[in-house]
Amino acid sequence: RPSSTAMPRAKKVLKRKGKPNNQQRKGKNFKKKKDEHKVEEYDPKDTSRPIPLEYKLWCERKDAGGSNIMSCTVVERRARTDVKDVPEGEHEFEYYIHFEGMDRRMDMWVPYSTLRFTGPKVVEEKHPEDDHHKDDHDVVTKVRNFQEIQIGTHVMPTWYFSPFPAEYSRYSRLLFCEFCLSFFGHQSELQRHSRKCTWTHPPGNEIYRSSETNINVAMFEVDGQKEEEYTQNVCYIAKLFLEHKTLSFNTHPFLFYILCEVTPKGCVMVGYFSKEKFSEHNYNLACICTLPCHQKKGFGKFLISMSYELSKIEGRSGSPETPISDLGQQAYNSYWKANLIEILSERKEAITIQEICKITSMTMENVTQTLKMLDILHYDNREGHHIAIPESIINKYREKKANLRANKNRVYVRPCQPEKLRWYPFHAREINKRERKKEQA
Repeated sequence: RPSSTAMPRAKKVLKRKGKPNNQQRKGKNFKKKKDEHKVEEYDPKDTSRPIPLEYKLWCERKDAGGSNIMSCTVVERRARTDVKDVPEGEHEFEYYIHFEGMDRRMDMWVPYSTLRFTGPKVVEEKHPEDDHHKDDHDVVTKVRNFQEIQIGTHVMPTWYFSPFPAEYSRYSRLLFCEFCLSFFGHQSELQRHSRKCTWTHPPGNEIYRSSETNINVAMFEVDGQKEEEYTQNVCYIAKLFLEHKTLSFNTHPFLFYILCEVTPKGCVMVGYFSKEKFSEHNYNLACICTLPCHQKKGFGKFLISMSYELSKIEGRSGSPETPISDLGQQAYNSYWKANLIEILSERKEAITIQEICKITSMTMENVTQTLKMLDILHYDNREGHHIAIPESIINKYREKKANLRANKNRVYVRPCQPEKLRWYPFHAREINKRERKKEQA
């Protein structure tokens, strides 16, 4: 039997919660505004004090086109590294700045002498990169932790923060074994490792090999569950050049496709893409990266074309996982456009979007988006939506393709050639394993 105190207790709870007001009844949620962070005031004449963090000013940025005064924000500061003892009267700090409206890979350490406290007026515009820089990165990740890395003979400046083990944070350059991707802080450690390392290629199955213009390439499939350390090292490297990549130390659900340059010493990684073994959203690519020293050689388009060739073998349409970096989006747009122009230029009769999806394994959304970018998807009252590609677009594409073939001195890789691919879908392999176990039992 319920006690006599049950109802009063319930009433007390209701009283404590309070009655909803008229605005809450209308469904409006009112949250307490967070206290806005106030930037500390700074007097430019007082050079003895450091510039406060998040202080907005201007910086003289030099490039190939000359010198520009650009608006920026102070992200971090540190003691000067150019001199051991700062002369009396000189500024004691240097600053890590973010240029307004630009990608975070352009962030850099600059001396005090390049900073300006007056400059051209800037129209306040909300830029997605600025929001991402402010909200989604905490104090640790907003400053890249390594200035450059070296893989083999290639030295590459880094773009973003990557969560390497803390004991490596004291090094400005990381050195990698070009085969097993183990990393070191000192050249002597790498040399000692190289004398013992017996690897000559990634630890997986070779599924593709071809001879291209001034280069031979090979592709290896590496299981993230079987080769956990190697695939984690791949992710560490990729995070240095990808801002939107979320680094997960659990590589078990992924397959990694490592693109290599075939050299006399062995197969050296130039880029890679990863994909989920079982994707709920039919993503055919989770992450893609071409090392900066190997860009502008066709590797990016090769990796994208490979992901779609795998989708064709699987018999389904696919698309890359979002969000995707700005450079990745450019590569995809270029590949999608070239792919559709190639199909439409060879096709004499009418073709539907569904047929294009079946031929290319692209999703209907990506096909429609690309047709609109090319401005060849039209609509009229009689025929409805129809595709009409002008000869000028086809001729421009063929001319660009011919120029690439004519230049025999550059290194260039064609898109994936299906006849050279030797691959079997992962889910089919798992089914075969289960059937074999049943037969053996």
